[in-house]
Amino acid sequence: MNKTLITGLIALTLSISTMANADSSASRADIEHLLQDAKSYGFTRFEELEVDDEDRFDVEGWRQDGWHLDIDLSLNDNRILKEQQRKSETPDWSLSHDEVIQALDAAQQSELDEISSIEVDCTGRIEIEGYNSQHQEIELYIDRKTFEVIGVDKDI
Repeated sequence: MNKTLITGLIALTLSISTMANADSSASRADIEHLLQDAKSYGFTRFEELEVDDEDRFDVEGWRQDGWHLDIDLSLNDNRILKEQQRKSETPDWSLSHDEVIQALDAAQQSELDEISSIEVDCTGRIEIEGYNSQHQEIELYIDRKTFEVIGVDKDI
């Protein structure tokens, strides 16, 4: 193999590895694209969306028929890497696709540039973790009914 090609492949591999392990987050546009993939897969309600350190996008939520789904999508090619399903009932506090978008709007208005995770709990509190433009880690707490930010934690 050509020495220049080998050097280029090594540099590309190191670059991809560094990006993947840097902070386990994705842009809003990437999150929305992955959210659409999850919707196409059958998700109608969401509990948790997370970019993890293994180049995976984890999605937990429910199908229209109430089955609880837990899948991992590859960030590289959107392949399904893990899939679990169990019969369940869809809770009222889960988020619709549009509500996830509203939560992303609130995060963007709070200057969150990169998203690591979005999670809603049974009390109706949405937690979004990510990074601002100065690469500070931020946790936002959002009221599910009003989509107003009700708390902020910053790592300095």
